[in-house]
Amino acid sequence: MEYEKLKNYERYWRANRSIEQRIMAMKSAETSITPQTGDGSQHIGAHDPMKAVDMRVDWCASHSEDYAKNLAVMREVDKAIDSLQDPLEREILRLRYTDFRYGQQMSWPQVKESLYGKMSVGKMTIYRLHDDGVKHFCELGHNGT
Repeated sequence: MEYEKLKNYERYWRANRSIEQRIMAMKSAETSITPQTGDGSQHIGAHDPMKAVDMRVDWCASHSEDYAKNLAVMREVDKAIDSLQDPLEREILRLRYTDFRYGQQMSWPQVKESLYGKMSVGKMTIYRLHDDGVKHFCELGHNGT
């Protein structure tokens, strides 16, 4: 498995999240209340729900391939991480690359706290686990596993 896919997981996740948010905004626009004559709106009758639906459908069609590609890479990375033998290596790679509970990749102190809580564990232990996990991740597919 390629390290680039693991390293860029957040980019795939953010791209798909952006697509999802755009679709939600477009759906919201479809159901917005049409301005009524005399309500002070400058765009009386300008909102056409069917046109908004058509725009969303067209936009989704033009972005569905990108979304699917990103999702396929993310699933491939998740499956590779799940197949690692060492549970600590699996967890450190999940926390560092695929867990976005803070809205972004976890920092090393956040990874350390998630794994060990308040225990006194040195940074080098975390880095060593990470490096071993990345090494084993990259070996996947090269030796028949």
